[in-house]
Amino acid sequence: MSFTRNRAVLVLVVVGIVVALLAAAYALTGDNDESNGDQTAVTLFMSYIPSVQFAPVYVAAERGYFADEGIAITFENSFNEVDGVDRLATNDLQFGLISGEQVVLARAHDRPVVYVFEWYHRFPVGIVSPADLGITEPADLAGRVVGMPGPQGASYIGLRALLNAGGLSESDLDELRTIGFAAPENVCERKVDAAVVYIANEPLTIEQQCMPVNVIEVSDYATLVANGLVTNEQTIRDNPDLVRGMVRAIQRGIADVLDDPDAAFEIAVQNYVTDLPEDQYDTQRQVLLNSTDLWRSEALGRTNPVAWVATQDILIETGLLDAPLADLDAAYNMDFLPE
Repeated sequence: MSFTRNRAVLVLVVVGIVVALLAAAYALTGDNDESNGDQTAVTLFMSYIPSVQFAPVYVAAERGYFADEGIAITFENSFNEVDGVDRLATNDLQFGLISGEQVVLARAHDRPVVYVFEWYHRFPVGIVSPADLGITEPADLAGRVVGMPGPQGASYIGLRALLNAGGLSESDLDELRTIGFAAPENVCERKVDAAVVYIANEPLTIEQQCMPVNVIEVSDYATLVANGLVTNEQTIRDNPDLVRGMVRAIQRGIADVLDDPDAAFEIAVQNYVTDLPEDQYDTQRQVLLNSTDLWRSEALGRTNPVAWVATQDILIETGLLDAPLADLDAAYNMDFLPE
């Protein structure tokens, strides 16, 4: 009887230990919306790949600005921005860094996404060309072969805005050629006369690889909505404090990068862009500096209503949008910016 009793006690002890371990594992992993105690788990969708151009959110994470707002942040990069918008619209995601024209297009299809913070104050797209061709203003594109990633997205509406500024249409070009994201190769090999690019990095790459260039920046000729923090109507309705916290954290991150880009670069390459070869550090440092020129604003995060009208007009002109939105103002909400 003593043996049986001792065995029963041993079994109870083992069961108790197993239960305790399972409970601890559940507490650590969590099968709910909370993580790290009372913090809310948030995945921030970002297009492209990990890059020094995302330094503001890396700094905000590293310096605890998201944590200060009760947010346990995770970053998700993807080349498929449209998929990110769709997931935001269905509340599969609550936040993403998305280009402004995608917000207008989404709302035209009853996807309830809302732009709540302007990250890029200046539109990041332009046209690059070899300096010896003398293409220095939009009108100079007449009769030229122009390469672009494709007939959609920020690159395409940026091109159309520049053509408008020069009194041109696509038919005034010798050819408008889809080249994907291969502007440096196409320009250096003289396969195109000019190419639509993201001005923070691609002109620099071309100059390093082959030749001096001229750059025509869209923001010098048109005011369009660039990338910003996007959420959805459900999150705004159900958790406005979370939206406010994300806005504050990102605003602090941008301010820090503008104040000390060298420190931000070190945070980015040491903890987030860890596969960047050291022989690329000087180049990517300059890419970050170029990017800060596009983020700088007297009112960090505040968007310009005029830019939304101009963006919608370009989308209609290109045929990407059939008609004006019934309520364009509903596409953006600046109520979450710190006073």
